Amino acid sequence: MSTIFRAISVPCYDYTVHSRLTETVAVEPADIIFVEGILVLESTKLRELMDIRLYVDVDADERVLRRLLRDTTERGRTVESVVNQYLTVVRPMHMQFVWPSKRYAHIIIPEGGFNEVAIDLIANKIQNIIREHDRLRALGNDIAEAKAEQSSTGE
Repeated sequence: MSTIFRAISVPCYDYTVHSRLTETVAVEPADIIFVEGILVLESTKLRELMDIRLYVDVDADERVLRRLLRDTTERGRTVESVVNQYLTVVRPMHMQFVWPSKRYAHIIIPEGGFNEVAIDLIANKIQNIIREHDRLRALGNDIAEAKAEQSSTGE
């Protein structure tokens, strides 16, 4: 039985009003799909679909500073509201759900996006997956052509 892949519609989210929008973004089937999010490794169903599970480990002080800058400049929030949310919601939830989920990662990447060795390893792994998908696709095409030829000659 062959697997049939189809496009999906991914909901858009508006962080300024804390809700989904009616707009969606179409995501077409592909050999490689990146799924990102702070809780993505928490789901067993999602983990089972992943060839590579990465956890990007960023120091807490850097995370809070990024959040503070983003929420005050892009989302119009006050410093006090960002700090309050961080202390009462974000940090406790991170400690309860996000941080423990890193045990499900194949690779834990320290230093965020500045870890060139990790980035090179991941890029090589992705290239290998693409090559393997191409090889299997070519093999499938060869088999289909052989079957078609066989049926047309009556063998």
